[in-house]
Amino acid sequence: MWQTLIVGLIVLAAAVYAAWALVPAALRLRLAVRFGTWARRPGRRAWVGRLAAVLERRARSGLGGCSDCGAAQPPPAPPSRSRTARD
Repeated sequence: MWQTLIVGLIVLAAAVYAAWALVPAALRLRLAVRFGTWARRPGRRAWVGRLAAVLERRARSGLGGCSDCGAAQPPPAPPSRSRTARD
């Protein structure tokens, strides 16, 4: 009985880790931020908030390494039309 439960928990943990590792970095960051938002609501346990902070930090660290990656930086702002047309 206990062996089945322990093996089931190990398999579940391995499946969650594999899914997290194979998800694209931008989606992983979005999921981590949403989990962090949920975990920081009043009434949540402190360890859930700490877990959310670790997940967000790990998700953000996976974005580094490339300076021109769209997932690492926000998109550029559109050009402004502050100058007026002259005749």
